[in-house]
Amino acid sequence: DVSAVRCSNIVKEKGENFTTAVQIEALHTMALKSSFKLREELVRQPHVRRLAQKVLELVRKPPQGLSLPQLSKAAWSLVRFPDEVRGDGQPLVAAIAQRLGAMPPGDWAADTASQVLWSMARIQAIQPHKQLASRVVQELVKNKGQRVAELSHEGLVNLLYAIGRARIHDRQGDHRTVQLEVNDEQFFDYAGERVRNELDRIDIQLIIDLVQIHAEVGLRREPLFRALCPRIVKESKDIREESMAKAIKAYTRFMIPLKEESQGFRTMAVVAKGDFQRPSEKPKRTTKQDFDKPQPLFPKTQVHSRF
Repeated sequence: DVSAVRCSNIVKEKGENFTTAVQIEALHTMALKSSFKLREELVRQPHVRRLAQKVLELVRKPPQGLSLPQLSKAAWSLVRFPDEVRGDGQPLVAAIAQRLGAMPPGDWAADTASQVLWSMARIQAIQPHKQLASRVVQELVKNKGQRVAELSHEGLVNLLYAIGRARIHDRQGDHRTVQLEVNDEQFFDYAGERVRNELDRIDIQLIIDLVQIHAEVGLRREPLFRALCPRIVKESKDIREESMAKAIKAYTRFMIPLKEESQGFRTMAVVAKGDFQRPSEKPKRTTKQDFDKPQPLFPKTQVHSRF
């Protein structure tokens, strides 16, 4: 298990002898195991910059022997780095979009397609490839969403994000809106059902992203939002302040309370025997009780004569 800094040192020492596959893996390691601030520092190093440029050329003009999963991993890694590394987004994704579109639906993995579309959406280059997104969604919702189960949790949320960005209607003179297709809404429903069934195994940050995506596309799914409430409230301390604010905003927009499930009214109280605050049995008297007897005022009752 190599850290991003250690990987950078290895690239400096042996990077010139790396094969194409190793170059992609090295860049992927640095993109995955680092914060954005660290990636900004890494890319200032000449050897890391040269590696990024080599991978960029591979993605723009992929050789015949490079597989779609490798291309997808390379594009995803480049997208994670600052904009100055990759330049314009359209040349970056044009070749990989063409490769994915030319493949039969049964030949690509669901997570790979999700990764490709997310990379396009992340750099705002997915609008020219709306039809590609539609084809991927159509394949996944086919047969009652059978292939939705192939997606990892991250791949599932990333694809929802890509769909939302692909359906943005933003033209000059018009209000910016999101216009989902029929298959899109069906995929959102399949995704929501799976999230509810596997809620305990999903990372909390992915749950927050899911809530935010529903708010962005304007899709109100009250059963899903209520199912997510207890988990969000319970792990609120582990959520970044900015992300938590977006989640609260999403719940407010749909007028769904973000709170734990109420317990209802308690109609029965159980008192244990020996509870000294509320004894269950009347205490027994230990001493004999002695009452003061009243004393008569007169020795006998006075009898008054009648006239």
